[in-house]
Amino acid sequence: MMMARKWRCSGRRLRISALLLLLAASSLALEFDGLPGQWARYGRWEAGATGELSFAMKTNVSESVLLYLDDGGNCDFLELLISDGRLLLRFALHCGEPATLHMETRVSDQRWHRVQLARNYRHTMLTVDSEAKVAEVKSKRKEMVVASDLFVGGIPPDVRLSALTSSTVKYEPPFRGLIANLKLGETAPVLLDSQGVKIDLEYLCTKQNPCSNGGHCSVYRNDILCDCTNTGYKGKYCSEAVQQVLEGLAHLMLKSQAPGPAPLKATAAAGKTLLISLSRWLGPAVLQSVSHCPQNAQGPRSGGILAVWLS
Repeated sequence: MMMARKWRCSGRRLRISALLLLLAASSLALEFDGLPGQWARYGRWEAGATGELSFAMKTNVSESVLLYLDDGGNCDFLELLISDGRLLLRFALHCGEPATLHMETRVSDQRWHRVQLARNYRHTMLTVDSEAKVAEVKSKRKEMVVASDLFVGGIPPDVRLSALTSSTVKYEPPFRGLIANLKLGETAPVLLDSQGVKIDLEYLCTKQNPCSNGGHCSVYRNDILCDCTNTGYKGKYCSEAVQQVLEGLAHLMLKSQAPGPAPLKATAAAGKTLLISLSRWLGPAVLQSVSHCPQNAQGPRSGGILAVWLS
């Protein structure tokens, strides 16, 4: 009886450990060494009609395979490669001529780049950082058939050539570098299996910080977060410059119209409150002032309150 209970407890701990490992691996960073036989296999990306896939990458290789999926060796496929240091997208529907996109942005510069794929029937958009291109495949059928898992960084050796619609992908060099925050829409896919791939998120923050322009890197719920406070930048990786536009609550400087460099100080009487109210606007703004005194004030008045608003 005690032996049976012990085995049940051990089995339960094993199942919990496996579940935690599966959950942890669903949104982690992958480090690829670029050695033969490496690959990562994720659950299917249901992008037959529409869908979005995004990730961040860092590499110094000029040729490799990044992503691949197909219909099981018939007609439809989608592959994302690195060719001449730039991303190359190829996809086909209904045995039609494959559509091709070759981006201008170089990704083999050992810097972090944000990549997004957006499927929309016969069209697919590829975005690398701020560069975006769209390709359309000529096909009588508008939906892509997806029957395979999503392969990242390489193709498993047990996948036969006859099961690959684009069989040449198996001979592409394996990817070397880092891939982080892989998402299908807003959800992290489940990592089913991998070979020769290191899974580590903390490594990204400590050794390969993806946060640009001095952003602070942290890990929360298996996701990379960048704190862009006081950097002058915004976005997922603090890579988007903040536009210097006066919006909402802002610093207000009042200067005297009288000759001389001395600024005009806005003050309030003892026991009173100086109220400055700013609102957002589109186009030119009108600056007005009013006082609690019987007469409107065009500047600070002794014994009064200055209220300023933009409309």
